Amino acid sequence: MRPLRTAVAGLVAAGLLLAAPAAPARAADPYTFTNTVNPILGDGSYYSADLAPLVADGQLYVYTGHDEAGPAVNDFVMNEWGAFRTSDVAEGEWTHFPSLMRPEQVFTWATPGRAYAGQVVRGPDGRYYWYVPVSERDSTAANTFAIGVAVSGTPTGPWTDHIGGPLISQRTPTANTIENIDPTILVEGQRVFVYWGTFGQLRMLEFQADMKTPVGTQRAVTGLTGFFEASWLFKRGDTYYLAYAGNNAGGCTPAHYHACIAYATATAPTGPWTYRGTILSPVSSTTSHPGIVEFNGRWYLAYHTADAVGGGHFRRSVAIDRVEWDDTQSPPRIRPVVPTPPKQADRTPRANIAQGATVTVSNEPVPTQYWVKALNDEIVRANPLPPDMWGTWTGGNPPQQWVQYTWDQPMRITGSQIDFWNDQPQGTGVGVAAPARWKIQYWNGQWTDVPGAGGYPTGTQGFQDTTFDPVTTTQVRAVFDASTNGSTYSAVAVEEWKILAAQPATITPPPITVEVGENELPGSVPVTFGSETLQVPVYWDPITADQPGTLSVSGSVLGYAAGRVTAQVTVISPGDTEGDRTPPSVVLTASGSAGAAGWFRSSVRVRASAADDRGGRMRIVTTVDDGTPQTAEPVRSAEVTVTGDGRHTVTATATDRAGNTSPPVSRTVDIDATNPVSSAAVADRKVTVTATDATSGVDRVEYAIGTGPWTVYTGPVSAPDAAQHAVSYRAVDRAGNLETVRTVVIPADLSAPLNGNIGPIATATASYTAGWNSLTALNDDSDPASPSQAQIWGTWSGARPASQWIQYEWSRPVRLTGADIRFWRDVDQGTGNGVAEPSGWILQYWDGTGWQDVTGATGYGTSTTAFNRVTFDPVVTARLRAVISADGNGSTYSAVAVTEWRAFAEEPALTATAQPRCIAGKVYLAVTARNDHTAALDIEVVTAYGKRVFAAVAPGASVYQSFPARAVSVPDGAVTVNGTATTYPAHSCGG
Repeated sequence: MRPLRTAVAGLVAAGLLLAAPAAPARAADPYTFTNTVNPILGDGSYYSADLAPLVADGQLYVYTGHDEAGPAVNDFVMNEWGAFRTSDVAEGEWTHFPSLMRPEQVFTWATPGRAYAGQVVRGPDGRYYWYVPVSERDSTAANTFAIGVAVSGTPTGPWTDHIGGPLISQRTPTANTIENIDPTILVEGQRVFVYWGTFGQLRMLEFQADMKTPVGTQRAVTGLTGFFEASWLFKRGDTYYLAYAGNNAGGCTPAHYHACIAYATATAPTGPWTYRGTILSPVSSTTSHPGIVEFNGRWYLAYHTADAVGGGHFRRSVAIDRVEWDDTQSPPRIRPVVPTPPKQADRTPRANIAQGATVTVSNEPVPTQYWVKALNDEIVRANPLPPDMWGTWTGGNPPQQWVQYTWDQPMRITGSQIDFWNDQPQGTGVGVAAPARWKIQYWNGQWTDVPGAGGYPTGTQGFQDTTFDPVTTTQVRAVFDASTNGSTYSAVAVEEWKILAAQPATITPPPITVEVGENELPGSVPVTFGSETLQVPVYWDPITADQPGTLSVSGSVLGYAAGRVTAQVTVISPGDTEGDRTPPSVVLTASGSAGAAGWFRSSVRVRASAADDRGGRMRIVTTVDDGTPQTAEPVRSAEVTVTGDGRHTVTATATDRAGNTSPPVSRTVDIDATNPVSSAAVADRKVTVTATDATSGVDRVEYAIGTGPWTVYTGPVSAPDAAQHAVSYRAVDRAGNLETVRTVVIPADLSAPLNGNIGPIATATASYTAGWNSLTALNDDSDPASPSQAQIWGTWSGARPASQWIQYEWSRPVRLTGADIRFWRDVDQGTGNGVAEPSGWILQYWDGTGWQDVTGATGYGTSTTAFNRVTFDPVVTARLRAVISADGNGSTYSAVAVTEWRAFAEEPALTATAQPRCIAGKVYLAVTARNDHTAALDIEVVTAYGKRVFAAVAPGASVYQSFPARAVSVPDGAVTVNGTATTYPAHSCGG
């Protein structure tokens, strides 16, 4: 239920455990190596994380945890702490201490493992103190993490327990309910300040110079925008800085699982803190952890990444880079840190061209646990986390989704490799499953299925290959029909989608001319496929053109797998202009998501490419509409981005080195990047759809009933039978924009008597639903033994109230006699944390004006292993509510969760007739009803001319009522008897 970073053991509080200090722990043998690039140790022989730098004895120590998880393990396996030491970061000579301390060897009260982020500081007495999170062996607290303190006379140990028990836990020195990890410490004279916490909860407490005696009480820290964990406290000049791993601090994280490094400042070590921004973007590992220190007159940021050989989210490695300051501001600001070495384009020849495409998807905005960039990052992990994939799970999943690649220029393609991810099998209609079916389409003025496709496999173990006849296009998409159980749909997730280029026989790049000092080479080369020649992107190695002459350059052509190509480069002098009277020529090309009828469906990049007979660079001036002209020089091309729906005009001129200016060249760009908008109304079990589009106009509306085919909408859509049906619909505009699928439900025809579980035909609502759970799980008529999060309705969040409710509503009043609920839990009662079975619950019904408790209830069980059945006195109502009282520990409450809620109706059979008759020239309606049930029954008769309720009609008895119409004639009509319709014909009493 909770997105936990760690496994948490222990459920109830207990007293402090004191123990004698353990024997000193000794370091494993150190060794020295030289490496001048990040990570510090990146060969995959040892993974290090959760760093903490310290300057001692003129050397820089970087203390770390040791990541020992296997490549397919999604958990932090950390059994010890080590350190790196250097006397000169730039020189890169490091001494590695692989194992300086293990929790169970220093702290007799600790369990092995979970050696998370700690920090070493020098105390006022000159000794070194290592504050580390450990798991208490005998604790019965809800969360057994505590912070211990080890002490040593040297930076590398040996280490002994300084206290004999926890410095901080959920019960000492005062109670708290947070996870007590990630301590950071600042020693200032005789004062010691400790900050710690995670999951958005940060605490601080001052200690005496003995490094263990509290001063005052702990308090929550505020002012840190987006704080998640991994705080780092330090001082520069008169300003205190608190860096931390932030989740969406200033919008820095593309997915919730990512973290950036943000920071805040204060004028005192106790705050208050003011957020100042971010200094490090998310790295290749989902977690991020800062350590900032001054060493040899320079400031450094240590952090960890997944960039080592064989690295991953749980196999991280420490890196270190310079920190620069902006002292013109007050307080001085930390400039954004640029990780080194810089990322370079992969020039390995390969057929895949997806990495050169722009990605768009049907489910924008993408749910924040996923990352759309994962689709074409060419990374597939053995056991991925959500940001390692693109996914669509939201709890209410539509029947179809798609992903699309767009290239700036036409590409010749002939195959696909896709890697699906799932946590549920196909056919469940919940969670994430491989699609029921899918297909690949390309754009040729409209979306068209690729020809000759060799099949679309849906396995979830490795890449699924599809080959097809070669096509040339700027856009390709995969369309996924979601797996379904007939009523609900699973989500779709893709770890990687490769598009394979057709292979030419050979590629011979044309000669290239550059000026002295010019290092930008043409971005594409001509590639011939039979009678068709395309300009395909190429990635050249760097060149040095420092004098006139010739040289060779190699590069990789996007999608060309046979090898690298080589071109001859002529370097000319930029001053060679004598006698030049010929103006350059200019060509405008537009790139974007091409639509139909000449429209673009995205912002458009227009490139002005200039060519001169002398081969030199030029000044290019571009103008969009009536905007300010933009000048670029010396260049061979210039790009402008055109945005906004509507018609735009781009104009460009080029001036060569001799001053010759080309005539203006213009191009019209039509953009409709906005999807059409449709809406639907349901009346009389028919769906009416309307749609609008402000720019190119609506082309058509399509609908599908359940899992049926898409059909062009021509008028109201009727239900095919009396059952409940989901109707999906979408609009398409003339530019080709396809609206995200919307869905409405045609309710079941409830005119007949209802008996048994009618939860599945109700509309469910709730007081709150956690983002990873599903409201539809309440009445999906499924009760799996081991449900996924998508098969549970739950309320886990940071704030958990004492009461929650779930509600069913039907389209007419129904006669209910009972209900049952099966609860779900992941902790025991009494913790006030996690998800526990409730302390109690009640059923209520809506009487037309307010909620009333059902009467005659047989008792409310709270089992999580079986349904808790409740019968009650029959009640006729359109709404039923379960009010659930959360279990607590006296101060906080656990969340509640339900796997299925069933509501039982019992509507006895009736025989009813209605017949118009005449009295004194006027029509009256004669209605007869017989109770065919085995028990007494209230019978309600409703007509257009009045109604009547007959109480406690005996089994087999009949009742009669006449209703005067007070008219000479009446049309065809119907009466309802206990909600069941009975028709009668038109009748006239006229002469």
